[in-house]
Amino acid sequence: MPRITEELEHHAKKQSFRYDKLSQSKLVRQRGKLPENIEEGIVVQSIGKDFFVKLIGEKSREQIVECVTAGKIISENENSSMVAVGDRVGILLTKKKNIDSAEGKIVIVHPRVNCFSRKTVYQQSREDILASNINKILIFAATADPQYNRRFIDRLLLTAELNLIEPAICINKIDIIFNDELQDDFEAYVKLGIKVFFISALKEEGLDQIKDFIKDSITLLCGASGTGKSTLINRLSGSAIQKVTDISGKTSKGKHTTSATRMLEFEFGGKLIDTPGLREFALWGLTKAEIHLYFHEFDSYNPDCRFSPCTHTHEPDCAVKKAYEDGLIDMQRYESYLNIFDSLDV
Repeated sequence: MPRITEELEHHAKKQSFRYDKLSQSKLVRQRGKLPENIEEGIVVQSIGKDFFVKLIGEKSREQIVECVTAGKIISENENSSMVAVGDRVGILLTKKKNIDSAEGKIVIVHPRVNCFSRKTVYQQSREDILASNINKILIFAATADPQYNRRFIDRLLLTAELNLIEPAICINKIDIIFNDELQDDFEAYVKLGIKVFFISALKEEGLDQIKDFIKDSITLLCGASGTGKSTLINRLSGSAIQKVTDISGKTSKGKHTTSATRMLEFEFGGKLIDTPGLREFALWGLTKAEIHLYFHEFDSYNPDCRFSPCTHTHEPDCAVKKAYEDGLIDMQRYESYLNIFDSLDV
């Protein structure tokens, strides 16, 4: 797979912009006849509209092929990212001088078991797939530089449950801050049965629990820029396979270290899909009426609300609001619920 350079990243963004101007429905078909000589593989890296596919099968020798999509592609993904890291695909080799220079075209994307997605940044009517066919997600944040945002974490947790993906929260940089207040702030998630890890990737503290979580699974690593994801990957792999950058002093937001999404494999077992740092996360596939179902601290109070259904925002005699006012529901979780509720159109 290629080394990420500024020139390559610029080219990828340019190609992505050109692609988004096309009508995807013209590029996708539900069925069709396939060539007999297609090879099966898994997408292990994406850079704009260029994809790297690891061939699978007895004769593949774990060969990685640089691919683009064919002019017409068989896929169910008409209203979402056509190809994503983790997809099982069929490709047609177009160049095969040797094992290191093979090129191909993706002709079919097989149905996804699940995916982790959000609304696209520029086209709100389309689904942006961050990764597909995954078992777990490691929601990555930091104690400081930049400080964690619980509302952002709640959006990722909600999306994970929607897609039947096991979540865990990892708070990095405990070498900067680690106290009772920090641990208390995440007690609400522990009570919900969500694993919370406190680590220092820089000091290599707490990495064994991360290895145990990742082992024997395909895990999406997801979080804001500058939280130390690249440092974590380097420590887990034992080598500097990810470039590390500093925090932008002007905005206190992390600079993008990772400009591509890629799947990494570790010797201790398990695969990790690393994504570029996220600055925003607009929910996909949910309505206002469904949001309360994913805030499980509401579950025992829902039946006691005067109205059914109840939005738990303005109705009189709402048991959830009363529980919040009595301190029985975590304040930040309830405010996060209201924030998400208000952000949805329907």
